[in-house]
Amino acid sequence: MSSVQFKVSSDCINCNKCVDICLPGSLQFIDSKLTLNESSCMRCGHCFSICPTGAISLFGVESKTRSFSENPVLNAMQKRHSTRNFSSEPFSNEQLREMLQALGLAPSSMNARKTRFSVVNRAKLDQMVPIIKEMLLKQFPGMKGMLSSADPIFRGAPHLIIAVEQGEVSEDGIIALAEFEVLAAGMGYGTCNTGLFKSVSNTDTIKTILGIKDGETVTSCIVFGKPSVQFVRPVARPALDIEIQ
Repeated sequence: MSSVQFKVSSDCINCNKCVDICLPGSLQFIDSKLTLNESSCMRCGHCFSICPTGAISLFGVESKTRSFSENPVLNAMQKRHSTRNFSSEPFSNEQLREMLQALGLAPSSMNARKTRFSVVNRAKLDQMVPIIKEMLLKQFPGMKGMLSSADPIFRGAPHLIIAVEQGEVSEDGIIALAEFEVLAAGMGYGTCNTGLFKSVSNTDTIKTILGIKDGETVTSCIVFGKPSVQFVRPVARPALDIEIQ
């Protein structure tokens, strides 16, 4: 894994926004100096993206060189973050249906269109959080610290969207929700893949709660809502290894 190459300039104003957004808690101020524990860093680039003064550089990228593109599609791709801080304000059923209609534009293998999509609202998410925590702790006792917050599963999002398929599973749901993430970012909304939920989504307990039938499989899932934080610039990423033959 490449080095983070984390640097902080004198423009840092100790606002703590980067510390607050850091999921693994890898950032902290020591003697008024912002310090990174690289061994626990997720390399998500959120600290780089949220810094109001552009004091942070990552992977050799200076924040002052990064800005959002004027191309609307690239702009939406740049604004797609793994949102971990949501407003509790939900969307209306009408808003949800209107936005989710766009999933019908996503490609489908052999144009089969066999994926159905279900929106799970906050009341049912609250019901599932303690159940999922218990399930994960039985399987992974070492996750106790990670699961100690109020909602480490859905991050306080008002909605969960799941893609469900009957019979043989395809990648259609994964592709559709990936496209929806870009659409949502372009509309100013936030999404996040929730791996903790995905790991238990096809257990009998969760399928019963969500009314998923025998023979059906959850293929993809994201949480969705209005973000409670705003990013200033696109995240920094290490240079891709691209081969053109």
